[in-house]
Amino acid sequence: MEFHLFNLKLKHLLPYKDVFSVWIESNYGEALLTPQHWYAAEHIMKFLELFYDATCVLSGVYYPTTPLMMHHILDFAEHLHKAKNDDVFRSIATPMKLKFFKYWENIPLLYSYAFILDPRAKMKGFFNVLELLTKHTGTSYTLYYFDVKDEMTRLFSNYEQKFSVARFEIPPCLVLLLVKGSRNGKISMVFLVLPLAILIPLFIFYNWCQ
Repeated sequence: MEFHLFNLKLKHLLPYKDVFSVWIESNYGEALLTPQHWYAAEHIMKFLELFYDATCVLSGVYYPTTPLMMHHILDFAEHLHKAKNDDVFRSIATPMKLKFFKYWENIPLLYSYAFILDPRAKMKGFFNVLELLTKHTGTSYTLYYFDVKDEMTRLFSNYEQKFSVARFEIPPCLVLLLVKGSRNGKISMVFLVLPLAILIPLFIFYNWCQ
């Protein structure tokens, strides 16, 4: 939380760095903040911004956040890997990477399931993400990939076994709806043929309501 507050303070301060520098110099009689200080502050803000943005996204309450976790874990790993190779941020990135491994070296199955069930990702996308994580962290996730695959297979097998008896058959009479009305004092009957694309969701909804 302290990092996020510090990032917000820098974000609101940097646009007024010239005014702030003049104010400090006029009150203290010397330039306490040099261009090098502002340069460092700007780069620290950019470094912390990714973590702040991720916290905002994953704190949402009006959309599912679990499918987004793998995306942000990958972003963290890539960000820290680049920072570790930067002379300016190496001393900061190294302990942060150790903290990252403490929490995310063993990825919870829930995050993997949610990512795979996203139609944009599936198993192929999951495999690609783990390959990139291996590249940025140096940790092999090959066994984890097969563990997740086996667990999902077992999960769907249990689901199939439990709910296969609840399947329903679509009645053979898909044909018509009978509409009775009065036109010129006569009873009229209208037969309406509905396509399967409409009937199937109706039967599903009816079965669900039972």
